[in-house]
Amino acid sequence: MAIEKLAETLLEKLRFITQAETVIGKPIQAGESTIVPVSRVSVGFGFGGHQSKGDTSASGGGASVEPVAFLVIKGDDVRIMPISKDSSLVGKVMDIVPDVVNKFSAKKKDAE
Repeated sequence: MAIEKLAETLLEKLRFITQAETVIGKPIQAGESTIVPVSRVSVGFGFGGHQSKGDTSASGGGASVEPVAFLVIKGDDVRIMPISKDSSLVGKVMDIVPDVVNKFSAKKKDAE
């Protein structure tokens, strides 16, 4: 594969990986609140080639997606809940769960 075609293919794949939907996740409805995950996307790549009797080309790369925060939207109130490096994603989700459970419980009692 010619080096130009390799670069074009690689850049096309990178555009797919780094699209907005990767950084801003799908909204999750939790009672009256909407929770939107926000991630950091890091991408690195390299490619090279040699054109002579036989074309030689190679490429390599990697990507990582790291959750960094949650947007919590309730009516006109929007809060951002960052995920610090020293705490785990599971810990942050567990911090949110009691509030969500309380909201569902309150809503259920109001319906009765």
